[in-house]
Amino acid sequence: KTYPSVGIIQECFSHRQEISVRSKKETASESKNREIKNNEENNTLTPQTGSAMTLNSEVDMENPVEFAKAEDQAENQYKTFKSNHGVESELTLKAAFRLTDICIAQYKLDRVDTVLSEVEETCKATKGVKDKDWYTKWIQMKAFCRWKQSKFKEALELFEEMQDQVGMSSKLLENMGHTHNSMGNYDKAQECFEKALDLVDVEKKLNPASDTHKGGLYMGLGLVKKRQGKVEDGLVDLKKSLKWYQDTTGPKPHSLVAKAHMSCAHAYEDLKKYAKAAMHMELAIDIFQKTCGNDSPLTGNAQGALGKVLIQLQKMEEAWEALVAAFQNEVKHDSLKVFTLFEHATLLYRMCTSMKVKESKDAKVLVPSLVTLDEALGPQMEAGLVVRDGNVGALYKGMAEVAIVAQHYRLANTFLCKALTHFGEEKNFDCGSLITECRNVLTLVNDLIRKGVGH
Repeated sequence: KTYPSVGIIQECFSHRQEISVRSKKETASESKNREIKNNEENNTLTPQTGSAMTLNSEVDMENPVEFAKAEDQAENQYKTFKSNHGVESELTLKAAFRLTDICIAQYKLDRVDTVLSEVEETCKATKGVKDKDWYTKWIQMKAFCRWKQSKFKEALELFEEMQDQVGMSSKLLENMGHTHNSMGNYDKAQECFEKALDLVDVEKKLNPASDTHKGGLYMGLGLVKKRQGKVEDGLVDLKKSLKWYQDTTGPKPHSLVAKAHMSCAHAYEDLKKYAKAAMHMELAIDIFQKTCGNDSPLTGNAQGALGKVLIQLQKMEEAWEALVAAFQNEVKHDSLKVFTLFEHATLLYRMCTSMKVKESKDAKVLVPSLVTLDEALGPQMEAGLVVRDGNVGALYKGMAEVAIVAQHYRLANTFLCKALTHFGEEKNFDCGSLITECRNVLTLVNDLIRKGVGH
């Protein structure tokens, strides 16, 4: 069979959410005073020429309800200012980047792209203008968007352009390190993280109020070492990252702590210590659900990872629930991950067939998600977010198999026909045997449809 190439697992992150790292010792009164101060600063926000995504906000971005309200407010404000003042207005630009900050944290990448396109010419016109350089902010946001769309080469080029604009910093090195890591340039990634760790101490001495911290750097370095095969060494750095975030983010649940838990979990998974991996993943999911919501890609990714680990632990009922939740989450993403979707669809199919964990009635819960995925694939291929190739054919074949198990044969017929189209267009791999297999299954499916069996 042809399977989508295994890309680098998206464990790392480059976008800092709109939150302030806070000491556990901070009192409620101090927290309130800090929020008031942040509000005042936010009202006089100027273009940022630094390389850090750490805008202060009056909204608790770890609260999904407030996050949604903030998005609605930012969307309305941006539309109003654009209509009344045009995109050249400072008010409009502030609202535009406020909106993109919120949307990118929720992986609403299409909306980010649209807003960036609308303000592009205005931002380019401010390049190099003192205290009015919105171009650097625009490059930064576009880089983060491309990174989250897995367009790492474009993201790296944009980060390098930022370096030319504003110079080097630990935060920019961190983002470049994560990007090199995702591209498989591990030596360059390690160099970026190690340089950043050295630079953090220098920056702190020069500016004690700097919000630069080591949590993300330890995480990046640990991930690089893990991918180089030095998993035990990498786990040491990943544990440092987890402890740093636990010590500095305060008593409330925090998504950065969850991300650190996931990184430790994947290291334990590589070491085949599945019980410890599952423990960290369960802690991460609980935090993601509380801080980002059930629909966040972070939640879905963690649920999918947990499902696979639970299979290793032979906890099949729990694995099914986790993988179903992951699949239902993943089909809603603005940028679909073909391999992940294929992998999870295949696991769910196997759990209903060879593993005999579930029956056809259980698979019916997946049908709405299959329809959603089918509706999203076409537009995302047209937009270039999903590559149109044989891997999409493999995904459609996997979707058809799940539909067959659920006894939705007309849906399976549609998916098999689309799989045949993509296999037929594939030029770099011989899909002959797959085409034959799909045609044989299609014959059986059409026979069941003619007999009135199933849906």
